[in-house]
Amino acid sequence: MKRIRIPGVVDIVRSDDPAEIKSFAQDLNLDREYSDRSLPVNTHILKQVRETLQVNGVPFPTVTPRCGEGRAAAQTDLWKRLSALAQDFSAGPVQLEGLAAYVRGGGETGTCGPLVQQVVGSLFVPGFNATSASWDAALLLDKAPRTMNPALLAWWAVTKQVDKAKKLLSDMVGGDLAAVHAIGIALHNIVSGVDAMREIYRDPSVRASLTPQSVRSRCLFAPASVIRQPVGPDNSNNGLEPSTLVVLDLQAANAKSPDESLVFLRQTWSQCPAEQWVPALLEGIWRRACASS
Repeated sequence: MKRIRIPGVVDIVRSDDPAEIKSFAQDLNLDREYSDRSLPVNTHILKQVRETLQVNGVPFPTVTPRCGEGRAAAQTDLWKRLSALAQDFSAGPVQLEGLAAYVRGGGETGTCGPLVQQVVGSLFVPGFNATSASWDAALLLDKAPRTMNPALLAWWAVTKQVDKAKKLLSDMVGGDLAAVHAIGIALHNIVSGVDAMREIYRDPSVRASLTPQSVRSRCLFAPASVIRQPVGPDNSNNGLEPSTLVVLDLQAANAKSPDESLVFLRQTWSQCPAEQWVPALLEGIWRRACASS
C-alpha cells in the first residue's frame, strides 16, 4: 500500500497487492458513496469520475453505492442472465466468427473493438449494430474518467463531446446504464484480451500446447483501477480517514499474479455480473479460431 498525503490537500491510498486488494474489497466500510469532498485534489478526481459515469444524474452501476436503491437486485439479475449464456458462448458459436477470424490474423492489429462491441451490445439489445461512431464513443468514455489534462477537460466541457458519446450509446441500448457501461467501458478489457489472444495464436507451437482454459487465463484483463472511500470510522490498522480515496489497481495486481477472482472481485458486494460470461467468451473465441485453423 502506498499513500500520498498532504494535509488539507490530498489523501490517496493505492494498492496493487492482490491480497491487500481482496481485503479492501471485502471491507464494507469502503464504498462508492464518495460523500467526503473536503480535500481539493480528491474532490477533483471524484468530480471527474462521477460526472463522466452518469447519465442525467443517474450513476452507472459501477459507481453506485453499495446500499443504492435497487443496485444489488439489478446486479444479481444481470449476473443470472449473463451466467446462463456462458456455456453457449464457451462452445464458440457462429456469432464469434468475426472475432475468431481476427485472432487468426484477419484485419489490422488493434481493429477488433467494434467486433467486441457488437457481441457485447447484442447481449442487451437484439439487432444491436456497432458502428464506427459507437466505437469512437466507447474510446472517449474509456479515456474521460481518467483524464486530468485541464485543456482537454475544458475542450470537452465546451463541445459536450463526452455527453454526446454517452447519449449515443444510451440511445442504442434503450437507456440501460449497465449496458452503456458494458459497451462503453467494460468492453475495453475484452478488447485487450482478444489482442493478446491474437499474439498467442501467431505461434503454432504455443497454440497447440494451450487449452482454452489456459488461454482465457492469459487473456483476462481487469479494470485498471476502482475507487473506494470510507463511509465511517476506520476500524482496521490502515489509518484511513473519511476523506481518503482508496484506489485499487486491479490490472497491475492481476499482472503480478493472475487471478480470476481478483479480475472480477468475486464474492464481494461489487462483483462483476459478467464474471462467468467473459471467461466463457474468451474460451469460445479461442475454440472457434482453432477449429478453423
